[in-house]
Amino acid sequence: MKFICSTALILLMLSPFAFSKSRLGEYYYGFGYSMLDGGKDGMNTEGDVLHLSANSLASDYADFKLYLDYANVEVGAQDKTSWNLGLDYIRRFDDFSLADGMLRPFIGGGIGYLKDNAQVRLIEDGFTWSILGGTEIMFTDELSLSIGGRLLGAWKEFSSTDFSFDLGLSWWIDDVHGVAFEYSHTMENEIDFIGLKYLYSWQ
Repeated sequence: MKFICSTALILLMLSPFAFSKSRLGEYYYGFGYSMLDGGKDGMNTEGDVLHLSANSLASDYADFKLYLDYANVEVGAQDKTSWNLGLDYIRRFDDFSLADGMLRPFIGGGIGYLKDNAQVRLIEDGFTWSILGGTEIMFTDELSLSIGGRLLGAWKEFSSTDFSFDLGLSWWIDDVHGVAFEYSHTMENEIDFIGLKYLYSWQ
């Protein structure tokens, strides 16, 4: 508790001296690690995931996000792997005026390729499609919370889908460096992902 309170106090003290940045409408790389745990039907699933991503402007009102996730997963007594490569197009609504501009809604779509031997996300491997949406809540110019969801599906079997609920608390330390705490829950396989990500902005 003392650590949490001290961290919150430091964030509040440093905020006035930081730069105005967001997870939307910015150029940055993301390097992250998360733990996964869960499973259904009595099958325990746990593992480690490495995340690499790059966010870039597509236009004045949209972003491109390229990402690669690689997981080493233990399913029961077996070790398996899962990797997912994808590209998202995200439409931002920066002029949304509700709550004095505190909310920044977004919608988007993406394509990707999934090789999921552990069946953490889908039972079908191959090319995927996704639909996503949510909003970013700007607490300060440097601290924000992203709330959203993603529907992921397989191109060759449209009935093979999974919906995930996603949260991301981000803090930009300065104009270049940031950190994020991220949480995701998948509905199909009932798996939780909890992790940290380092953000590096080149603009």
